[in-house]
Parts: sequence; C-alpha cells; structure tokens
Amino acid sequence: MIVGFSTSSPYTSVAAISSEGEVLFAQSLHAPQSASSAIIDLVIRMESAGHRMDEATGFCADIGPGSFTGVRVGVVMAKTFGMVYGRPCAGATSFDLISANETVCVPCKRNEVFVRVSGHPPETFAVPLLQTVKGYGVGGDDQFPSASQFGAILTQLEFSDALNLLPEYLHEPSISTPKRPYGGALAK
Repeated sequence: MIVGFSTSSPYTSVAAISSEGEVLFAQSLHAPQSASSAIIDLVIRMESAGHRMDEATGFCADIGPGSFTGVRVGVVMAKTFGMVYGRPCAGATSFDLISANETVCVPCKRNEVFVRVSGHPPETFAVPLLQTVKGYGVGGDDQFPSASQFGAILTQLEFSDALNLLPEYLHEPSISTPKRPYGGALAK
C-alpha cells in the first residue's frame, strides 16, 4: 500500500493506494491555510478505516506548484513518515494530481495561472485564458489536485530515499527577505 498526500491547493487530501493502483481510501478536506491539521485528521480517518501507516510500502507527496507552505507541509509529512518507517518516497506535480494526460492549470501569482499541456513544461498565462482547461484558478468548475490520483500514475512514480523528496518551485517564493540578515548583530 502507498499513502499519498496532496496539500498544494485549498483542499488537503490523503489516499491509500494498492500496489496495483486501486484506491483503497481517499478523503479530502477544505483546509485553506491549515493543511497540517487536516492531514493528521485524514490520516486518523484512514487508519480508522483499516489502512495503517506502518503497513505502507511507500509515501507520496504533491510537490507543487501551489501554495508555498501547503506544498511544504505535504512533502514534510511524506518525508517524515518515510523516515519513521524506513520507506521510500516519491513526488508528483499538482498538474498530474488533477489530470496526467490533459491540459491543466493551477494559480500562480495574482491574475496569472500556470498551464501545463501534457508532455510539455508549464507556462504562465494571464487568468482570462481558456475556460475549458482542467484545474482551478480560472473560474468555472474547479478541479483540485487529489491524492487519489497517485493510483493513476503509480507506474510513473520514482521512489527513492525520503531525504530526496523536495518541492518543485516554478517561481521563487513571494516572501520578503529579512531586513537584517540572520547571524547579524542579534546573533552575537
């Protein structure tokens, strides 16, 4: 059994996937800015349904793009469980966790979206682009990344040591730099 986490969007999801790619358990919670508590709640629900974390043969995480902090929460959870249980980890993009074989968009910066055409690198576009693209951030029928999609792409995942799992950033994080560098006068 593989356990997958998706935390790059306003929805946090957890799924248990069989080695054949069958979804054994999948649930999501609307949890904007609270992915860490939602993921724990969903893991408890998964274990209550009989799919124990210590039985997992690997862990997967949504590596983005998406919410900077959200992506890091999912990656850290997968890495932590991988290290605790000595299991390998793998990552998949939020594009693939919406639809691996279709054109998909996810929000980028204000009034921009990343669009990935299957088989090509993502590009940035202004929001009023196509209303027929799968994904979210352009209005219409939003489709969010889901950990259950790990089952559909299981054969494409590359598992390795938990320490190798890292978020994938398409843009630099839009955070401010400190006014005083770390290690300056305050550190002395």
